[in-house]
Amino acid sequence: MRRTTIVALLTVLMLTAQMAVAREKVVVWEQPATEVNTETEGFFRTLLEITRVEFAKDETRVMMHVANRESNWVKFASTTHLVADGKTYALTSLDGMALDKNTFLRNHGQVDLVFHFQPLPKKTKRFDFTEGDFNGAFQLLGIEAANTRASQLFPSNWRNTQTGDWDISFFDECAIYDCQFWNYKQRQEKGDAYTFVLENGGKEITVNVAKNKNGLREITIDGKTGTYNLISSITLPDYPQKDTCSTFKDTHYQTDTVTLIGWLKNMPQKMKEKDNEYSVSVYDDIFNGGSHGNTSFAKMDSLGRFVMKIPMLNSAEAFFDWDRTYIRTLFEPGETYLMLYDFKGGHKLFMGKNCRLQNETLAQRVGWVGADSERDMDEKAAMKYLEDTKADKEDEIKVMKQAIADRPNISDRYIKYLTNVYNVSEGRELMQGRFYMKDRHVPARYLNYVHRQHWQQPIRPYTLCREFKTLIRDYIDQLVYDRYCIPYGDHNHYIIPSENCYVPVLRRAKEAGKIKITDEELALIERYGNDRTKYDYLLASEENEEAKKASEAYYQQDFVQQSFAILDREDIHQVLVDETPLFEVYRALDRVDSVGGDQDLRDIIITSKLHQDIDHDREPLTDYVMRYYDENVKMPAAKDFLHAEQEKYLALHRKNISHAESLKSAEDVANMSDGEKILRKIIEPYKGRIILLDIWGTWCSPCKAALAESKEEYERLKDFDLVYLYLCNNSSDESWKNVIKEYDVTGDNVVHYNLPETQQSAIEHFLNVRAFPHYTLIDRDGTILDVNADPRDMEGQGLIKILKQMKE
Repeated sequence: MRRTTIVALLTVLMLTAQMAVAREKVVVWEQPATEVNTETEGFFRTLLEITRVEFAKDETRVMMHVANRESNWVKFASTTHLVADGKTYALTSLDGMALDKNTFLRNHGQVDLVFHFQPLPKKTKRFDFTEGDFNGAFQLLGIEAANTRASQLFPSNWRNTQTGDWDISFFDECAIYDCQFWNYKQRQEKGDAYTFVLENGGKEITVNVAKNKNGLREITIDGKTGTYNLISSITLPDYPQKDTCSTFKDTHYQTDTVTLIGWLKNMPQKMKEKDNEYSVSVYDDIFNGGSHGNTSFAKMDSLGRFVMKIPMLNSAEAFFDWDRTYIRTLFEPGETYLMLYDFKGGHKLFMGKNCRLQNETLAQRVGWVGADSERDMDEKAAMKYLEDTKADKEDEIKVMKQAIADRPNISDRYIKYLTNVYNVSEGRELMQGRFYMKDRHVPARYLNYVHRQHWQQPIRPYTLCREFKTLIRDYIDQLVYDRYCIPYGDHNHYIIPSENCYVPVLRRAKEAGKIKITDEELALIERYGNDRTKYDYLLASEENEEAKKASEAYYQQDFVQQSFAILDREDIHQVLVDETPLFEVYRALDRVDSVGGDQDLRDIIITSKLHQDIDHDREPLTDYVMRYYDENVKMPAAKDFLHAEQEKYLALHRKNISHAESLKSAEDVANMSDGEKILRKIIEPYKGRIILLDIWGTWCSPCKAALAESKEEYERLKDFDLVYLYLCNNSSDESWKNVIKEYDVTGDNVVHYNLPETQQSAIEHFLNVRAFPHYTLIDRDGTILDVNADPRDMEGQGLIKILKQMKE
């Protein structure tokens, strides 16, 4: 059922209920308070919120908003009941969902329900909602009218009725005000009125709380008086005025910080046992290709409170500790936020001078854009994928527009933020779709849509949405692919010939006076590059005698030999050696120039391309490349980032390897070519011990991620007296050593080889290696075992169980 149909149905039900209210003088609790809500953990669990209770003569109606992921089901048992004053009141029916049935929330993970119960007495002051006592039962306990609950000051959160902001809270442990936790230095109570002297870091303020008057209290904080109402909803209610500001802070990529003060109040014991750190990932890392953001951590005190300083390049999305809270919001540099996440009462609130947007992201869902794709899409399938993705985005936009209609005061900043998120997510999904297209061929109409909608209308600042860096990377890479790549064979194999950069590079060197070369010689090299590409990759794709003969004949031609002679000249050879590491940058910038891009975008692309080289090779860039970089990149933050990465690997280059004996020479197998015999020779010294073989490469991101956990791996497996044998695939000696240094993958029982390519390939062929990293377990007798030896999968039926069996 579509959302509009559900909303219409529920509207009729609500109107019918309201007419009944008018006739019967039904007692109504709007947005009642709940003392205990067992379902408050957001994205990873069902979220329940009672929005209204009606006490009629013949029944009690409980209106509830339910949210979950669309991929998760929700079920309410027919045994659901209310408990008040020790008596049980049974559920008679449920509107909006079938009882005792697993129901997926197809309406974007949300549904509004009306529960009908046997009638509670109209004078009921408090009741519980529960499915029962079974494990996993939904329970909302201590439900009461907000007006009544407001007479109880501890615990409570209070909202300024004029501004709509959460200003102050009172808990037994402390008070919260001005993004700080305050101790009670003095505390006086006179009936329902209170006077406090609060203290924080030597500063004292006086707070006077007047009596509850129908859910409102006059509160005077440090001499300033306002009217406040109790926050009984899970998130902050709608703001009383419209905010028409639609801009976000732009530091122009000058690093600043955000201060986040947090309190995970009443945290479940299982979460306390997990660890004592809270994490927040900020996705402003536009200079690298990582997908995990820059993550900051803070230690929590015994109550679950913490203070975190988060460095930020510019305004960006932030994701809060997925395992505990899952909050997706936007941070702006220079701001201070206080987050309260109360697992008992269910409250999720932000406090701060500029935190309206953050509270609105808590109250309103931020959806996801994506469509199902298929492998090897042809043009027709690709265009269908485009239309499906556009439709999914429009579906999310409709939900947003409905929320705006329901909440007309929602801020323009929230609307713009959400619109940006959906637009960028659409572009990112479309460009990721290229990897599922046959021969990576993206139809021109498809690419033109991305160009018009996403490249020509970019968000600013460029850090604002998490998916933007992936979108621009994939878009430019596809343009480079279309312009320069030559596909061959099956399975999306392709090559980018270096020769297509020779002529422009040599022409610039000539103009700078670095080399002497004629226009005729440049034309000869250009012809050589074009023809060589045709013949070499014909050979690679065809692999037959005719192709081989054609390629051999090509290389015997006079103009090819003349080109070789030109390229071998010392001055020209040196220019190409210096310039080759920049070829990928030149191709990317050529495509940026063809579609238009400002200096900031150029700086981001140059920096990310060169960082990609550092990260792939784990080697510092050459002095020549760094001089080019400093001359062509203007953004200070980009320069700071790349220079820090450069210095990191220069330092690794200077660092000695601890346990240098872990690095083994290949002399003993120098003249061997049989893969099995090479491996047998290598493991010979360790006969009588179990060997865990790891085949990896410095170019392989999952390999390096696993190596980063090696010390933890050694500690967990220390009782099994293993030998850790690492064989490196297709990596230079410097890269190989740098990765070992970076993660300190050394020890008395650690052995590293970087064999010649032919010998490494022979071993991999013998072991039938198909993916990296590849793990193999070898027993004490040298038998290669057909078991799951992956140390990333130790538990259950994994490595530890196997090793225990071998030890017995």
